[in-house]
Amino acid sequence: MRPDTLTELCHKHGIERPPDTRGKSFPDFSPFARCYIAVCECLREEGDLRRLVFEVAEDSAKSGAFWIEPALSLELYADRFGGPEKTLCMLLAAAEDAEDATGVAIGFIVAAERHMPVEKAEALARAVKNLAEGGAAKIKGRDGIIGFGLHGAEVGNPPEPWKEAFKIACVAGVVPLPHAGEYPPSSAPGAGPGSVQFCVDHLGARRIAHGVLAAEDDGLVAHLATLQVCLDICPTSNQLLGTVRGPGLQSPLKQFLEAGVPCTINSDDPLLFGCSLLGEYERCRQE
Repeated sequence: MRPDTLTELCHKHGIERPPDTRGKSFPDFSPFARCYIAVCECLREEGDLRRLVFEVAEDSAKSGAFWIEPALSLELYADRFGGPEKTLCMLLAAAEDAEDATGVAIGFIVAAERHMPVEKAEALARAVKNLAEGGAAKIKGRDGIIGFGLHGAEVGNPPEPWKEAFKIACVAGVVPLPHAGEYPPSSAPGAGPGSVQFCVDHLGARRIAHGVLAAEDDGLVAHLATLQVCLDICPTSNQLLGTVRGPGLQSPLKQFLEAGVPCTINSDDPLLFGCSLLGEYERCRQE
């Protein structure tokens, strides 16, 4: 979401605007999560969703992208739009129109939230399954929902309870694509490298959002390389959340690539981190 769009939507709906956090470090995951949840509060009307999808596609086109995979935190706002199935249908239609206008094709990742009840995740998964198996999850004839994810703080929220939700959702071309190994460096069960390991071995994930903390475990890195598990690296996000520390980028991207682990480069959340997709590529090239 663009900063000006956030300001305008908050004003329209009488909601206090969350603070501008672009380029600022977060002391831990909690304040980031609060800002993210607060931003979702401004999505109140179908027009808000359509505007958001169009602007994401338009900004991505300016970065040179022709295919993007936005992750949707539907549990935070779908109830205001009649539930997850209705909300997804709105977003799929908006994506078709955005592609017509910008040339950028979209495949959505629908994600559950670790701080929400597992039952909501399973209901969300059933919505994804119904649309995918019924042929309604399409954008211009192709699969419009490409992944089912898991967001949020990993410490205290190991991925095991969401295993059934992934089993339900991952049908008809929908693949498991959880966040793992994002934050913080921790030996706690379900966090750090262990989170990545579980998602690969028990959720069947062959793509992981972030995954940078896997770099702490050489055996796990080798395992990822053997299985060709792709890590979706978000360098600025990892730096501002304190996942990787030190001057400059300090991303383990090079370590992963040299070990044979496939990776992609991503912007994560430009609104909260003040980055762009093209800027992330430029930064990785320079640093």
